[in-house]
Amino acid sequence: MYNEVPHTFSRNDLSHNLRKPMMTRRNTIRMFGNSLTQTIRQLGSLSRVASALLGVGIATHCFYVVETFAEDRASGSEAASKTEPDANQNQALLVADSIAKDLRYLTSEELAGRSAVGPEILKAADYIADRYRQMGLETRLYGDSPMQPVEMATGSQPTSAEENGLRWWSTGEEPDEIQLDDQFMPLAIGATRGDIEADIVWVGYGIQAPDRGYDDYAAVKQSQDAITADSKGSVEGKIVMMLRKEPGFADPNSPFDGLKNTRHAFFDTKISTAIDQGAVGVLFVNDPASVELALKAVDNQYAAEDRRLEALLAQRNALPAEATNLRSSLTEKIDQVQEMLSNREREQARANWGLLGSAEAGTRPRKGDEKITDPETGKTATRPAIPVASISREVADRLLKQMASITDAGEEPKSENEESRTLFANGLAAVEAAIDSDYKPRTIDSPGLRGRLRVGLTNATATSPNVIGVLEGKGGLADETVVIGAHYDHVGMGGIGSLAPGTIEIHNGADDNASGTATMLAVAERVVSELTDASEHRRIVFIAFTGEERGLLGSKFYCSQPRFPMSKTVTMLNMDMVGRLRDNELTVYGTGTSDGFESLIQGLNSDMEQTSRPFKLNLVSTGYGPSDHASFYQAGVPVLFFFTGLHSDYHRPSDDFEKLNLDGMTRITDIVSQAANRVATMEQRPSYTQTNKDFQIRRQLSVVLGIQLDPDTNAVAAVMDPSAAKEGGIQVGDQLIKAGDKTIQTINDLRDELRPKSPGDSLRLTIQRDGNEMELDVRLRAR
Repeated sequence: MYNEVPHTFSRNDLSHNLRKPMMTRRNTIRMFGNSLTQTIRQLGSLSRVASALLGVGIATHCFYVVETFAEDRASGSEAASKTEPDANQNQALLVADSIAKDLRYLTSEELAGRSAVGPEILKAADYIADRYRQMGLETRLYGDSPMQPVEMATGSQPTSAEENGLRWWSTGEEPDEIQLDDQFMPLAIGATRGDIEADIVWVGYGIQAPDRGYDDYAAVKQSQDAITADSKGSVEGKIVMMLRKEPGFADPNSPFDGLKNTRHAFFDTKISTAIDQGAVGVLFVNDPASVELALKAVDNQYAAEDRRLEALLAQRNALPAEATNLRSSLTEKIDQVQEMLSNREREQARANWGLLGSAEAGTRPRKGDEKITDPETGKTATRPAIPVASISREVADRLLKQMASITDAGEEPKSENEESRTLFANGLAAVEAAIDSDYKPRTIDSPGLRGRLRVGLTNATATSPNVIGVLEGKGGLADETVVIGAHYDHVGMGGIGSLAPGTIEIHNGADDNASGTATMLAVAERVVSELTDASEHRRIVFIAFTGEERGLLGSKFYCSQPRFPMSKTVTMLNMDMVGRLRDNELTVYGTGTSDGFESLIQGLNSDMEQTSRPFKLNLVSTGYGPSDHASFYQAGVPVLFFFTGLHSDYHRPSDDFEKLNLDGMTRITDIVSQAANRVATMEQRPSYTQTNKDFQIRRQLSVVLGIQLDPDTNAVAAVMDPSAAKEGGIQVGDQLIKAGDKTIQTINDLRDELRPKSPGDSLRLTIQRDGNEMELDVRLRAR
């Protein structure tokens, strides 16, 4: 699932270009095929202890924590309590075995997290294409291939430390040097390749705005005795070093309106101005306000990990001795968090450097604005892109102080030069403060400070395929299309999209979204089989989408360049994160995108009583949201999106195969297959209905309160010991009135209030005890 919040720590997409030794901590994969039979047979006994779920139950169904396998797979199904499997159970075992086989490959270390812009995504695409062929789908859709190429911006990635760095020196001094990711980062908004040697010149904010009474380049020219009024610019053939943004940040009286940026603060403007002035390279220095925000973001991320660790430790310490499986699971999570926390000082130091991400200034090289004429050919063109890099504030400070120490042997002492040298000798912060004090440029003539700037970046785009297989339609419905899809990309080795701070590690993306991809393949097998004897049905197009994690790129591209007309596409079914069914809760989005969808899903769910058991459905009408169905809905196609909820392993290395609920995925295969069959064969195509754009992604419960409620009175019937409720002072007989500001009328009201909470969060409970109303603050525990 696409994470719409940018990842603070990403300076480049590590999954694409860094191939450091991979830190793997995955457990040995448990084989589910035959063992699932035993699991299903065990469900009857396991249902008696059930699962902790919320840690909140009703009087007749007290929930206890037993073990992770019981919590995730125990269902209480009457069908599951039979001693011998029937035909439906045998079918379920076959489906589960097929899903498990696909999952083992899609989550393997070989695929390195399936980054949409890494080479491993092509291996996953080939695997999916082979599976399509095995089940008899048509794959000769683009020539002889099922692959629809999708070009996506990667923002360019640095190549290596050897090809990226800055070396500088002055006469009689030893050279200094910085390299990639060590106080230096090449920027994709500049040339992708470059190796230049030139003088380094300070140009303040790099702004040329005479209409606002501010011009750094004019000030530089004035300070250079050797440059007068000839045709050359003041920085011709030189590397310029400049500050980000513009003077007077947050000062409404500044000439640049400090409450908002003018065009002079934009990277594009600064770079094109430098190019037109004749510069051959640009070094950017980040501003203090941006550095402060980055540091705060790092601190907030690690504070959240601190709270998570504390809650996990408390939960493990409270476990009974016999809970060995759950203790092992918690220990694994604790180890992962501690590994992340070990990166804290490194990430704080990097944030303090103020380095920009390689794609932060832009993803395509910027040329100059002014036209120049080639004296040999007479042709006019804009000046080409030049190398651009970000350097740390620490290095910028050293460079300014070094500039202050350089004097020209033939220079006559001048009072203004001495003032500049005194100011620059105090470093970067002093120069920034001086500029902001009167909004006048501060320059220094520093002849002899030479630098060698090297940048190496990959191409700014990469091609990654949507993988498409088709079951052709029959009869009068054959020219209409139903799309069934799931994205198969993830976040690779971390970086863009990862929520694990500072971690370079394979993110296997088992739930997000190997689960959806494997379930889609299982649905394809089922649909192909069940529609074989149908006299007429619509065309079914199965699509494994790429680029979902980068902004739904694959599905957006398909909708703009469809293999079959969008006007004839009647419905899109999407599966994203369907592998962690918990509390038997299945969320289905899009039930309001067509009249009849809500009753269709409710009816199909009721029918599951005959084969397995119904879900606890959470139906959401909107067709919008951060997954591929939204691309189709915005193109006018009714949608249904199946989802089991967010969890604490989302976009982390810990989203692994071993934590998936195969029984749940098998049952989701059932309901999606039946929905596909129904839509494919219904006489009238579903109508399109507009829905509200507001949406909230449903999160799985990650906290436990530890009480049992009477469903009629909301009185506390039991308090688990140990538990958050016990520590918070909740007693048997207390009547629950509110959780936070929400009035609690049913147990589901309490579930909804707990759902967005994280371990360690406090929850204010309003209760009535002995006729008196009182408030208690309860610190929630991890499930």
